[in-house]
Amino acid sequence: MKFLHKSFQARSKDKIVVTFDQPTNVYIIHKSDFAKYKLGKTFHYIGGKVKKSPVEHEVPFDGTWYAVIEKGTHFKPLDVKGTARLERPKYHTLNGTEQMETHQKVKGSYDDTLE
Repeated sequence: MKFLHKSFQARSKDKIVVTFDQPTNVYIIHKSDFAKYKLGKTFHYIGGKVKKSPVEHEVPFDGTWYAVIEKGTHFKPLDVKGTARLERPKYHTLNGTEQMETHQKVKGSYDDTLE
């Protein structure tokens, strides 16, 4: 089996976007299942047979993830070309970046009454 692959250090809610030039199988596979995939064993994945490019999949949890584009089978090889990239979620803030809040303990008494 021939395939293209690229690994990503991804966090939950990140998206892996895969582009390709012809219908094929596209998988997003966690590091723990990628070795099984290479050995032809049963593995867990996100994705499957796709016809339109690009395709994007959300990463369910943090870890190393592989984007895999299959290049057909041994008897029916395909000359597939493709790319993969990682997209981080956009934050809903004024400048589009994650805001870090700091909480400081209030010294003395605190009055929360309205005047």
